[in-house]
Amino acid sequence: MQSFINEAQYGNKTKLHLPPAEYKLVYHDEESGRTCYTFCMCPGGEVIASASEKNGIVTNGMSNHKRDGKNANSAILVNIIPSDFMIDNNPLNGVTFQREIEQKAFKLGGENYDAPSQPVYDYLKIEKQVENVSASYKPGTLNCNLRELYPNYINDTIRRGILYFDTKLRGFAGNGAILTGPETRSSSPVRIVRDERYNSSIVGLHPCGEGAGYAGGIMTACVDGIKVAKTIIEK
Repeated sequence: MQSFINEAQYGNKTKLHLPPAEYKLVYHDEESGRTCYTFCMCPGGEVIASASEKNGIVTNGMSNHKRDGKNANSAILVNIIPSDFMIDNNPLNGVTFQREIEQKAFKLGGENYDAPSQPVYDYLKIEKQVENVSASYKPGTLNCNLRELYPNYINDTIRRGILYFDTKLRGFAGNGAILTGPETRSSSPVRIVRDERYNSSIVGLHPCGEGAGYAGGIMTACVDGIKVAKTIIEK
């Protein structure tokens, strides 16, 4: 809940009119060698449907301008490496890996475009908590075992990451929080090659931003677009 994030970040004694609080948390897991981190934190936000293919589930997050929603949300990401999905030299294996998770989520959610979800305490296998947070995803969610959705190396890293986040933002692993997934589109699994002038193999066609594999967020996509635009203007 956003009220919990506000109190965790600001305390409960301030009389200042502060904006809805945000957070950014990172955990480097020595056991798996991977990194778990929060991404795209949305104060007063909601989880939204973002699938682009039939029979797949993709989630994302957003906040309205006032950021005055009841919930707060962020993605929890774990990095993957080529050896996780490169069974041969097909450059699109990353897309296949992504698609398999999205289609598995569709089946777990009941094959009606509801997203699979699970209380954090249940996912972590810790003491049961009061479920006082309602999932915001539409059309709806279905309570599932999300550990069936991801490989063990992802589940184990997320579990340790959430427990670590709880030491930095007290209550992160509690307060009835819900996991809804998956968010598989944080960065492109393939990159379109371009030259030093940002041309693709077709001169004059300039791939840029997240979809082309040159950014991992709104700001980095903007910066990459500016660099490409400057090169075009100079030409």
